[in-house]
Amino acid sequence: MNLPRIHDRVDRRVVRVWRVTASEDTAEATADGRELRTRLLFRNRDYTGWWIGETVSEFGSALSVVAYPLLILAVTGSAAGAGAVEAAVSIGGLVTMLIGGALADRFSRRTILVAGPLTQAVAVSTVVVAVVTGHVTIVHIAVVGFVQGLVGGLAGGAEFAALRRVVPAGHLPTAFAQLQGRTMAIRLAGPSAGGFLFGIARWVPFLGDALSFLVSALGVVLIRRPLGPDLDEREPRESITASIGAGFRFIRGNAYLRFLTVWAALANACNAGLFLLVIVLIHTRHGSAALVGAVASLGAVGGLAGALLSGRITKRAPGRLLVIVVSWTTAVVVAGIALVSAAWMVGALLALTMFLVAPINVVFATYEARTIPDALMGRVTSAINFGAASIRWLGALGAGFLASAFSPTTATLAFAGVLAAIAVSTHLASGLHVLDHPIEETTASY
Repeated sequence: MNLPRIHDRVDRRVVRVWRVTASEDTAEATADGRELRTRLLFRNRDYTGWWIGETVSEFGSALSVVAYPLLILAVTGSAAGAGAVEAAVSIGGLVTMLIGGALADRFSRRTILVAGPLTQAVAVSTVVVAVVTGHVTIVHIAVVGFVQGLVGGLAGGAEFAALRRVVPAGHLPTAFAQLQGRTMAIRLAGPSAGGFLFGIARWVPFLGDALSFLVSALGVVLIRRPLGPDLDEREPRESITASIGAGFRFIRGNAYLRFLTVWAALANACNAGLFLLVIVLIHTRHGSAALVGAVASLGAVGGLAGALLSGRITKRAPGRLLVIVVSWTTAVVVAGIALVSAAWMVGALLALTMFLVAPINVVFATYEARTIPDALMGRVTSAINFGAASIRWLGALGAGFLASAFSPTTATLAFAGVLAAIAVSTHLASGLHVLDHPIEETTASY
């Protein structure tokens, strides 16, 4: 695996991240010097505090994901208004995502990760006030969504970099597997909890979301380790545009990151279209809204199971083989979704898709963290995330157009064809050869 070494030299004034985390949270190696012996991640106080704060915050956001459209529909009856709020969040995130990466590599990441949630808490609090006083408008809710997207984009570059600071190198696969599991569990429980709380009182889920941001900020405040960037890594004289360009240049010069960026963009677009098509397929077959929700829950259960097992899978299977197998299997499964008639079979195939995606997300995230120098972490990860999100909207738009012009079945088969083309590319991509060994085998070499 030809990856650049991260911080070969030691600055006497600043202790580098990998040596800090290795000395405090891992045993160096076994007697034969080939395997790292790591403690449980949750014995790492910094990681535990960060994980709890982020979990509470993500769950709060899951509450509002369903509460926002319910609020707009209840007050205005406008489905277009509900869509506009979701679009405002996405657009806000894209506007600032690249800038956030540049800021994360020149200003205190801790400050960014504290100020961001506090700003979001204030924004969401205005929704609580509007609901309580009966002054809810689409414009106001859309502005709040846009602000949340802006802040999320600014903070995104610092989040990944900060995580790598608090997690030892040998623990990264486990950490990313845990994050996958957390996301899937929240995706399973959050929307239903949001709907339940909305039924109690419309302002309750928004208050919960606002409070969750405060917990997130507190979790970052309690982290003891420096989150960077280190003083000698900052480039205060470099313009924001130049900083953003440096992130894209690093990706352009690394075959693996080039593939990851393009693959993530296409995969995210297909996923966005697929979820819409699943809803349309069930609806056209006279399925109820409750049935749609049940199918979505089955998908989340599959994703949760995949996340729970992804750590074991990635330790034993070469990453490149995983990517190839999962890419082909996903294409076949999506074709199956188009052709089966029973809703439970659609849900089972969707669950299989989500199960397969979790391990390769762990592989990609781990190698991404190990490939990028700390000084460039914010800029490069933001550039990758920007690329990954850049055409997501096109997947949903294309799915809707194809389903309307032809049929949901034809549209789903078309998406299966795109996924098959992506699978072919995994055989041709030279950058994927860095994944030829299981993560567990490469950990000790860094």
